[in-house]
Amino acid sequence: MSRTRTRQRRPVILLRPVPRQTPLHRVWAGTKVLSAAALSVAVSFAPSWTGLGILLAVLVAGVLVARIPRGVVPTIPWWVFAVLAVGLVLNAAGGGLAAYVRTILLGVGLLLLASLVGWTTRLSDLVDALPVLFAPLRLLRLPVDEWVTVCALALRMLPTVRAEMRVLFAARKVRGRPGFRNPAGWWHEVIDAVGAVVSVSMRQVRDLGDALSVRGPRSATRPPLRLRLGDVVTVLVVVGTCTAITVWG
Repeated sequence: MSRTRTRQRRPVILLRPVPRQTPLHRVWAGTKVLSAAALSVAVSFAPSWTGLGILLAVLVAGVLVARIPRGVVPTIPWWVFAVLAVGLVLNAAGGGLAAYVRTILLGVGLLLLASLVGWTTRLSDLVDALPVLFAPLRLLRLPVDEWVTVCALALRMLPTVRAEMRVLFAARKVRGRPGFRNPAGWWHEVIDAVGAVVSVSMRQVRDLGDALSVRGPRSATRPPLRLRLGDVVTVLVVVGTCTAITVWG
């Protein structure tokens, strides 16, 4: 029974878009990133019950518009609920129950906000939006091109690293070491895992460097920025939400 439950656990998947054709998926990646940043700042400075309720209502509406299935939510380990329960009891005994619950709701809201951007945005679209988002920094004579290149390579390498991590974990299971079995062996397990990850990363970096050297410099041509009706609606909703959180929060 335990093996069946382990196989049915949904893993944590980051920056993997849900293939849908919805208005939220068609919004420009830069608009979604700036909107997420604005909502995060607004609710962080006014984490009241009203502000959190408004944020969660907007996020639920976004999930419904994007038609995000329930299967994308990972399986939460039992120890997370245990830690939250212990914190709940301690804060209830100390008189800080309301602040604790607001903190939990704030964390859930910010996590859902970041996940919604990842579920509706492809990595290629996010990479194309980076030069536009970093363009104002050119006025300060900052190395924007280098930063954009590093971020673009890091984002494009995420799927490869994710696949290599799956191979690594599968190899560990085949060797009969499925995970941390007891506290005494944690340190050795961590050392082995870090060494394997570093080895895989170094190999990927070497292959990527060789490929870039063979390809040589190329002038990147990006499509022109075109904002659609969905971008305008998203900006209006975010501005209204931030105003409501600031005024009523």
